[in-house]
Amino acid sequence: MRLLPIADNVYRLPLGSVNAYVLSTGQELVLIDTGSPGNAERIVQAIEQGGFRRNDLKTILLTHAHPDHAGSAAALKRALPDAKLYASEADVPIVSQRVKQRPMKASPGLLNKVLFRIIIDGKEGLLDPTPVDGILKQDEVLHFAAGLRTIHTPGHSLGQMAFLLPEHGGVLFAADAAANVSGLGLNIGYEDLSVGIRTLEELGKLDFNIACFGHGKPIMQHAAEQFRRKWPAH
Repeated sequence: MRLLPIADNVYRLPLGSVNAYVLSTGQELVLIDTGSPGNAERIVQAIEQGGFRRNDLKTILLTHAHPDHAGSAAALKRALPDAKLYASEADVPIVSQRVKQRPMKASPGLLNKVLFRIIIDGKEGLLDPTPVDGILKQDEVLHFAAGLRTIHTPGHSLGQMAFLLPEHGGVLFAADAAANVSGLGLNIGYEDLSVGIRTLEELGKLDFNIACFGHGKPIMQHAAEQFRRKWPAH
């Protein structure tokens, strides 16, 4: 596994069926999500193979606490104890105290229902717990993390946060608010689908040229316009 450039100082790190992202500030690295359990050493290796040092990673941001996004957070913290871990307030108990995942339901459509049953249903396991160093709140600018802006994006997950990088015409890290596996569309599961769709309508009102997803490849041009066409605001 290696870092795949998206834009200057922005990289995608495929970890099986899910993506993590690495941002370089010039002095240190920011990691968005950690993948499923067992990926900590792969993340460190990818950082080193990308020409960075493992200790350059200072900040780990969790978009949400589902196991495919936060599953290696505890192991990565053990490997890099100086790195600071951040999560939303709603997800802190899941990350740090082995609290159960909130239940989800499949998105509409036969394929989504089949995939949900295979990939998610009954597999919402407990996370290996680890302390959280800081709380992500709505509409903050994370000056310590490349200037990312936090955007609360509930629906798929109550605690989910997206991040917006102002450079490059705007880079949206949409997490699992949507997916881009076989075209831009809904994720296969949501805690609350109606809230999730309203969230997508709100995301479409933002200015961003590139959109990055937890699942699927980035949209590299005119991404906000594609969101607006797919989920027009009412």
